[in-house]
Amino acid sequence: MAFEKRLKANAVPGCAPSSTVRTEVLAASASDTGLSPASVDLVVTSPPYANNAIDYMRAHKFSLVWLGWNLDALADIRKTYLGHDALAPELSTSLPDLCETTLARLAELDARKAQVLRRYFCEMSEVLAEMHRVLRSGGSAIVVVGTSTLRGMDVETHKALETIAGGLGFVPAGIGVRRLDRDKRMMPARWGGPRQSQIEHRMHEEYVIGLVKP
Repeated sequence: MAFEKRLKANAVPGCAPSSTVRTEVLAASASDTGLSPASVDLVVTSPPYANNAIDYMRAHKFSLVWLGWNLDALADIRKTYLGHDALAPELSTSLPDLCETTLARLAELDARKAQVLRRYFCEMSEVLAEMHRVLRSGGSAIVVVGTSTLRGMDVETHKALETIAGGLGFVPAGIGVRRLDRDKRMMPARWGGPRQSQIEHRMHEEYVIGLVKP
């Protein structure tokens, strides 16, 4: 009943339910979906941010344990998450010059953070390559992502991903900016708190990257 009430409350006015729309939920790796080449018209996704900015496993851990998962198993799964802060053993993916310049600058501040960011860029390169593979000619991908500040340096994740996608054959359509309302977030900061608190330093905007497969 609670789900049904929420569904009705969030319904788009004027859009009547349709019994002709077929949907199918699939579970697969974002870098190896198993979908046929050139079989998708549109990809809309918001991948994890660099450096494990949002710890999804921590957010869902208690629900998963309640469903019967073992904590050790969850810890192992967490290490495989895109954007995790664990180091990868070997990374052979070639990255654009823009990414390499960012990584070199970050390495001067923190070598380990630079390695973590390299892992993120390499894994996102594989994900973007899979998007390109499954999209039809003329299809589009919309990628919503926030940037990350590592050791005080803005790594401009949106620019890096757009550049990576361009090297994979996408035609970038542009990057839009979406402001995040501080009072409508999952964990809003209370008014009257310290302005320098860590929660007030969270990202206040995210970027919408438009990509087209020619």
